[in-house]
Amino acid sequence: MSKPDITKLKTSWTKFDTVRFITIVGNDELDLYLHDEQPIDHAILKAYLGVDKLSDPIPKYWKDVITNYSQLRKMFTLLAGIFTHHENIEKFAHTYSTKNMGGTFVLTDGSKHQTNMRSALVEGGAALTSYRRKHEVPFDFSKIFAQEEIGKNFKELIAERLRRIGYDEKEVQIDTVNLAIANDFHLALGLTKPQFKTWLEGKSVSQIKEFHYDLNLLKDEYQSNTCFRVNQWLSNWDSIDYSLPMRSKPDNHFYMFKMDIRLLKRISDVHRRSTNKPRANEVNIQRNLKEDRSIEIQQYVQQGFPLSTLSEKDRLNPENDILRMPGILPTAILVNILGAGQKRGNSTINSDDLAIIDETGTDAKIILPEGAFSDTWNPELKPFEVIDGQHRLWAFDETEQINGNYEVPVVAYYNLDRAWQAYLFYVINIKPKKINTSLGYDLYPLLRTQEWLENSRDGLKVYRETRSQELVEALWSYPESPWHHRISMLGEESNNISQHAFIRALTDSYFKKSRKGISGLFSDVLRSKNEELRWVRPQQAAFLILLWDAISQALKNDAPSTDGVEWIEMVRAEKTSPSSIEKELQLDRAFTSKSSNLSRDQGVTGLMMFSNDFFYIVANEPNIDLNSLAWDNEIDERQIEAASIDIAINNFRSHPIYSYIQSFAEQVLKFDWRTSTANFLDPEKAEYQKKYRGSGGYREIWNDLLKVFLESDNKRIKSIAKQLADIN
Repeated sequence: MSKPDITKLKTSWTKFDTVRFITIVGNDELDLYLHDEQPIDHAILKAYLGVDKLSDPIPKYWKDVITNYSQLRKMFTLLAGIFTHHENIEKFAHTYSTKNMGGTFVLTDGSKHQTNMRSALVEGGAALTSYRRKHEVPFDFSKIFAQEEIGKNFKELIAERLRRIGYDEKEVQIDTVNLAIANDFHLALGLTKPQFKTWLEGKSVSQIKEFHYDLNLLKDEYQSNTCFRVNQWLSNWDSIDYSLPMRSKPDNHFYMFKMDIRLLKRISDVHRRSTNKPRANEVNIQRNLKEDRSIEIQQYVQQGFPLSTLSEKDRLNPENDILRMPGILPTAILVNILGAGQKRGNSTINSDDLAIIDETGTDAKIILPEGAFSDTWNPELKPFEVIDGQHRLWAFDETEQINGNYEVPVVAYYNLDRAWQAYLFYVINIKPKKINTSLGYDLYPLLRTQEWLENSRDGLKVYRETRSQELVEALWSYPESPWHHRISMLGEESNNISQHAFIRALTDSYFKKSRKGISGLFSDVLRSKNEELRWVRPQQAAFLILLWDAISQALKNDAPSTDGVEWIEMVRAEKTSPSSIEKELQLDRAFTSKSSNLSRDQGVTGLMMFSNDFFYIVANEPNIDLNSLAWDNEIDERQIEAASIDIAINNFRSHPIYSYIQSFAEQVLKFDWRTSTANFLDPEKAEYQKKYRGSGGYREIWNDLLKVFLESDNKRIKSIAKQLADIN
């Protein structure tokens, strides 16, 4: 067998298709090019994917990236492209990349190879667009290294490249990582050997930072922190039920101390929710960082109030110096100290990175790990995690010198379970009305499931009723919703369902609570997964809009699901004229007619109740992960914006749940949705339909829908229906 030779990786980079392929994968359009529906250089396509023929199946790791990591598709493809040519690997390893997940690309000869690589860095999201024509292009790969799990896919890609170099299959299977390191693959990515190994194991890694001051100055002052032990526990708290998920009994005390804010940031993690984040035993509950909020605090710290609120021009005006005040932050940062063996996502805290609580003397002390004071410290998990105060911490750069001192008070719990962290967030941020109550349940979705909020005057009842109202308003206002301007919002006389009835339909379905049976999809824990559904308002609205739209679309005259269905044909035969909005939305008469329960309170409520129970079962299926649709955008603070719904709908359409929605809609139409006053060929059928009237009619619709679904030809639909029947 020939000796491994890295020069076998030699796909030409002189063609712009090397750049275009990044866009193709980013837009999820690969199928068009694999089937020759769109032209592309076949050699480039095969080299990127690591296949020998276009007819070969797409490698599983590519499918996983395309399906589950939409925001990182381009950067993954960029890195895959770098490893299609040995010169790329050599240049990035020894010239362009630093040991900090990035570097500077330098255009030397202006060749097609180089200009295409420059464009690829921009297209792949590693460099700013403004550098597309520059000779020196700073680039940063750190975003992809912060994502857990995706490194496992890149390990598979690297294994394919190693096989092409000439290593045999057995060598690659046994020693992929070390073979890659021997060929400087880690250097090409700007990673150290430990970082490279960690990332390929499916864990996240962060950049090693360069400090502009001596960390040992902080070590002398803060490695051992004398603190107050605050005992706070009433005897009757012992009777609280601590057996519920994620709320094990907390310690009867917490600790208070002070620390330089830069060091506190250095030793603290913020475990934020993010798209596609894998969930192990621990699930992250922290909201996403709002950078503008941290910038606002940063300006306040430097200039105080009100100078920090002025425009940059006004802040520089000497006449406004009188407005400068101290930027004091006197309130405590709230943290949790991780105990031995604690996990977050795929990462476990190393014993060398633990903070130790020493209570052997008269004063309690919190002793920080030795490594925290080394500028090469790069722990898998840091010893503290922030419960409240992340925006204050991220207003500071821990690498920068401070002219003076800036300590902050810290309140620390030890090994506090995550439901109690959500509880503390609530009493700090929501109960005092600092933020909109409904919004609070998006920032901390776990709050939706907490029984201690059940009877609170501003607790879960507010969430359910207010959120239901917000979703009904979104159904009414969103231009592409089949309910657009078709809900009677102000109690006006109308053939449409009233806002009140639609709100009640949602509170009785998607926001219901049940101790034993099926709960509301938007309001309780998914029992088989022991986690809450963390969709925010735009996602909840998008789901309902898609569900109703799928039913509306399935009713189109040319849809196979409507062929020969008696109730649909009978309602369509009515001699009534559609309203202007019904014409504009191109809605089928079977959907809008007053003879159809699909437009009436009875049908809407019955369908909402059944669809909630159906999709609650789907959400608990092991192969369906609805939380992979986690929201990475800003959260709408006042109302649900149409643009946010657009984003959510696009995400849903590329998720497996969308096929369930479509199949559900087609099966729904096999149920007879006529009211008892509609036209019937068989008078006895009209009499039968009367059972759907009144408050008991909702359950009758639910029961008969279940019968229809149990007779489905769709195996997935029938399987879910059987589970519903077993529970019911």
